[in-house]
Amino acid sequence: MGEKTVGEGMRRHLLSTALFMFLFSMFNFQFSMAQTPKELLDEVLQKAFAEGRVEIDFTVYMDDQQSQGHISVQGKQFVLDTPGMKTWFDGKTQWTLVEENEEVNVSEPTDEELQALNPYAWISLYQQGYELKFGETGVSDVRKVIMTTTIPREEMQSIVLLIHQKELYPVRLSMASRGGLDVVVIDINKFEVKKRPLPATAFVFDKSQYPGIEVIDLR
Repeated sequence: MGEKTVGEGMRRHLLSTALFMFLFSMFNFQFSMAQTPKELLDEVLQKAFAEGRVEIDFTVYMDDQQSQGHISVQGKQFVLDTPGMKTWFDGKTQWTLVEENEEVNVSEPTDEELQALNPYAWISLYQQGYELKFGETGVSDVRKVIMTTTIPREEMQSIVLLIHQKELYPVRLSMASRGGLDVVVIDINKFEVKKRPLPATAFVFDKSQYPGIEVIDLR
């Protein structure tokens, strides 16, 4: 009789535990589904770009070609390395080194020009007249955010972001320009948040490190 009572008690305990875990997982699932695309992107920007810096290795696919690169992002400042070219941006001034031409072009880029270079600008576009919605991915830990411009003449018509839901970083960005003629896909191969910031000089072209390079001021 005693053994039967213990067995029934154990079964009740296991059943209660299983029910609790089921309800807990359902609550988390409902909470995740209730989260809006804007809230998700707010969290991505807050975690990745609010403090310190981000180091990103990426691969770009465009017109049946691909190239790899690396970018260090600190707020609106960045240093971008791609084959044959390196770009520094200190938040106002941009230096673009073209190795083949042995020259550096100095400019003050517009927001639209920066969108082609800085992932902070890609993601933060949702704050500037884009409709947001979730899409299906078929992968449980990845969420898709579809951004569609509400401005008819906006050059960047749509952006699709795949975001790792737990770690809160983008894993792929797809961008289509007006008319859908230019489509760019960027795979994020490595995404690291570094708490220690770089000095401001890291985002400025240092002519002493590149002797013989011609500086062309386009401002």
